[in-house]
Amino acid sequence: MLLYRLGKAPYISDTSGQGGLYYGGRWHKIGHQILYTAEHLSLAKLEVLANSPVLPRNYFALTLEIPDGLPLLQIDAADLPANWQQVPYPAELAEIGQAWLEEGRYWLMRVPSAHAPSEWNYLFNPLHPDHIRLLRTISLEPHPFDTRLK
Repeated sequence: MLLYRLGKAPYISDTSGQGGLYYGGRWHKIGHQILYTAEHLSLAKLEVLANSPVLPRNYFALTLEIPDGLPLLQIDAADLPANWQQVPYPAELAEIGQAWLEEGRYWLMRVPSAHAPSEWNYLFNPLHPDHIRLLRTISLEPHPFDTRLK
């Protein structure tokens, strides 16, 4: 399975989830390593645009590959509170992510995108033993944003 991330150099190629130590997100609290990816490059782009007040510049696309059919924790939109897509994020979402990270059973958590709920984001627990063994970088390429998007 291919998964995608967008970001700036030099951080985009770092799959250790170190950014989660300094910044919180919908599915985790500050202080925990986590890696967010999307099932489509277009979804990764939508996620970046939704969180950026200006058109991003100097971005790169990272394509990752993992084996198909791996066990994972799947969170469905139907199981989430009615306000799960809102900002600020409901605390319950970070609690779900924290429980998944702390349990350590699954390397991956599949969650619906708040911006396209029928599409999926895949979150990695970089501290899971499968992270180094199974995650493979396929490509890292410049990925400019079309100026018509903002």
